[in-house]
Amino acid sequence: MAMMQVERISPEDTHALRHLVLWPHLDTPDVCVIDIDHRSDAMHFGVRVHQEIVAIGSFFHMTSPKIEATLPYRLRAMAVHPAHRGKDYGQALIREACQQLRQLDVDILWCDARLKAVPFYQRLGFNMLPEVYDVPRIGPHQFMWKILTP
Repeated sequence: MAMMQVERISPEDTHALRHLVLWPHLDTPDVCVIDIDHRSDAMHFGVRVHQEIVAIGSFFHMTSPKIEATLPYRLRAMAVHPAHRGKDYGQALIREACQQLRQLDVDILWCDARLKAVPFYQRLGFNMLPEVYDVPRIGPHQFMWKILTP
């Protein structure tokens, strides 16, 4: 396996993969913006292999009415480049992010997972609610969460 590095990246560094993997219906990568990307609590992680960012995830301090938490964070826009799937880059990104979130005393990490990603999150210890709901223009999702406190 190629040498990989999980690191904090800028919101702009996420745009190309957001466009390629998550939001190809948008016109160009530069419009693949989340309105809270630059909020002070936002954390963006990337997996870099040979100087190329091959996996991304964005994390925001955000509550959900579906789960009780003292300091919850939400994962949004998780993506792995199609040519780099199956190499554990996504798992490495989530593990590093969880480690850094624990250092901030985050107790719950939650996300709206696309149905095809549910097994990925389950392998990482996420729980899920049984209801499936539709996100317009993107498709069916399930609410998932992971307890980060020991």
